Amino acid sequence: MTTSRPRIVGHRGVAAHAPENTLASFRRAIADGAELVECDVHLSRDGHVVVMHDETIDRTADPASPLRTGAIADLTRAELDTVVLADGEKVPSLLELLALTTVPVFIEVKAAPAAAAVVRLLQSLPEGSAAAASTVISFHAEALAEIRRDVPAVPVSYLVEVITEERIRTAVELGATGIGPAIDGLCLAAARAARDAGLQVNPWTVGTAEQLAVALACGVDSITSDDPAWVREELDG
Repeated sequence: MTTSRPRIVGHRGVAAHAPENTLASFRRAIADGAELVECDVHLSRDGHVVVMHDETIDRTADPASPLRTGAIADLTRAELDTVVLADGEKVPSLLELLALTTVPVFIEVKAAPAAAAVVRLLQSLPEGSAAAASTVISFHAEALAEIRRDVPAVPVSYLVEVITEERIRTAVELGATGIGPAIDGLCLAAARAARDAGLQVNPWTVGTAEQLAVALACGVDSITSDDPAWVREELDG
């Protein structure tokens, strides 16, 4: 297993301390020591890549928001611009995040149709920029396969609940750089099997000392957490 220090990934920015998947959250995550940030994306009705975890705005819209309900796929970017989230934050676009970030991004494609649009944005970035080194991650193997077929230079990582032999085979067939299991489903044997297949191990979402201990024992390549500052303090301690 690797003995190198794992990279710290801010889950939805710094979801423990700021409204998730907002520009304020991503800024705070980077300030708190995140070496990557993770976001979730969907496609609006008019083809814009929208940063939000859920398929709808219902959970995260502020009670005082002019627009408080609706599926992202049914809303235009202009309609989404009227949505107010906690602390007065707005619903960001992926383009805004890529322009803001000074670290690479784990871009989770929640809706498979968004994959092609994500890749177009990544291809438009200046070579050598932090955002250009981002990785597309997804539970949707078909979305990752589309990316690998059309733009093989864009790295992808396969998200899973639990690492199994079949899922390792899928990740390898996709040409993925890594596999991302739920931390509570990770064990040493699974991590070793993934690494033997040439895959990085990028578990999600680490929030307790016990989960962090499992991740470190398994020699993971990154640690995704709602609280990057806590992870940094634990690793430095």
